[in-house]
Amino acid sequence: MFETAVPWHERARCRDADPDLFFALAGQRTAIAEAKQICAACPVRAACLDQALADESLEGVWGGTTERERMAVRVRARIAARRYDVPA
Repeated sequence: MFETAVPWHERARCRDADPDLFFALAGQRTAIAEAKQICAACPVRAACLDQALADESLEGVWGGTTERERMAVRVRARIAARRYDVPA
């Protein structure tokens, strides 16, 4: 029989972590750093980051990045797309 694919978020290291770490306020550097450390060793970090980059409404730390960091990635991608005439 075919094995059913497990959704990426069910394999995420953050699954059993304190959600407050990932949705800390901007000034809570210790919590944000701890969340990023969990993400750094996560086997599904890339999938998580892909989802966060695609969904601009997501708040908190996703794929090891903060909202501000993801915004910067999107801006750089749009600039590069315009420069090289590639759809963003």
